[in-house]
Amino acid sequence: MSTLSLRRGLLLRLGVLMLVFSALASVVVYRMALRFADEAYDEWLLDSARSLSQLVHLKDEHVTVDLPGSTLQAFVFDAHDRVLFRIDDARDGLVSGQPILHAQPFGVQDVRYADLWTEGQAMRSVQIIRRDLVGHLVSITVAETLNKRHRLASRVLGTVMALSGVLCLLTVLLARDAVARGLKPLLVLTESIRLRRQGDLTRLPDAGVAQELQTFTNAINDVLGQLDKASQMQRRFIADAAHQLRTPLAALKVELEHAVREPDPDRHAQALAQLRGGLDRLSRLANQLLTLARAEPGALARSHFKPLDLHALVHQAAMRCLPAFLEADMDLGFEGEAHPIVLGDALLLEEVINNLLDNARCYAGAQAQVTVRVERDADRALLSVDDNGQGVAPDELSRLTERFHRPAGSARGGSGLGLAIVQEIAETHGGHLSISSLEPHGLHVLISLPLLEEPTS
Repeated sequence: MSTLSLRRGLLLRLGVLMLVFSALASVVVYRMALRFADEAYDEWLLDSARSLSQLVHLKDEHVTVDLPGSTLQAFVFDAHDRVLFRIDDARDGLVSGQPILHAQPFGVQDVRYADLWTEGQAMRSVQIIRRDLVGHLVSITVAETLNKRHRLASRVLGTVMALSGVLCLLTVLLARDAVARGLKPLLVLTESIRLRRQGDLTRLPDAGVAQELQTFTNAINDVLGQLDKASQMQRRFIADAAHQLRTPLAALKVELEHAVREPDPDRHAQALAQLRGGLDRLSRLANQLLTLARAEPGALARSHFKPLDLHALVHQAAMRCLPAFLEADMDLGFEGEAHPIVLGDALLLEEVINNLLDNARCYAGAQAQVTVRVERDADRALLSVDDNGQGVAPDELSRLTERFHRPAGSARGGSGLGLAIVQEIAETHGGHLSISSLEPHGLHVLISLPLLEEPTS
């Protein structure tokens, strides 16, 4: 389904608002014009009633009206409206006029206007009371239909509507030009983005950008910054992975060629064993690279996380690693009574534990003691791994989470990805990693994760 352009949408909304305003203005103008017409023609009715009143006098104790035929004809003649009148004596009743015009009650007011309905026609009337005739109270009522009033109001309304139409047309034309000018910076910005080279993630310029577009450009620049950061991380990851894979692959090639050319069966078997060990290390490196890619920010949706018992998860992983520690003549201990619940991915958190324990086993040294702890502190779940091995030099602590970095003087080989993977996974779960030295020697690695809020009963 196609949507309106921004320009058409603005003009359409403006047109609708103007139509609504014009309709309301028409009603108001018509009412006001009718009111002014009423005021003008009410004055004419009052003048007519007063003129008629001057013809009323007493004759032989009776109210009479000196109204010649020519005067009567001139009085009731009107090219547009029907004019009626009647003169009533409070004592004797109708004195003169048309009986079809109903008699009005004698009130306390000397002048009173009223809206009437006579023979199916709406009429406007005025009644004046004469109290100066001795012994008589005389009512003079003059009424007319409303044709002239409505005609005058319609003419005023037509004139106003014509002017409003012209103003609306001019307004739409001016608004069209104003909208085009207002949208020009957006079109220029859109065109500059469209003409960018593929892979160009530089920030959009802020200079000269309208204030209303700054929020838009800032949001785009934020996205471009994130894309650029992700692109740099991807390029670095690919370069590092290629560098780390090239060396073991070259060594495997040399070992394979040596095994193929070796005629001695014992040396041939030894070469194959070395080749098998190299393949195992290469396989682990590839798995770690895949885990690192999976733990990258944005690679895993937090909506897939599930509540996990960190105590049970760590204990199971420690038990699986225990044979390897015994084989390396090392002591592995587990402490923790708390069962903190965290929200996360079980496979990634198991990878955290495996990497921490593998790191301790590789670098702590023979007969070292390694202790795993699970604790709860306020709203955080704490997982720590301590060892009393040789430790790490102070200037190396800050570099332990760098990818493919191994501390100087490491006794055993490794990819240098373990703690980098741990840090990425911890941050993906909203936690953080801290590493510090223990006295007199050893290493303390701490993972802090947010606790899952328990539902209140």
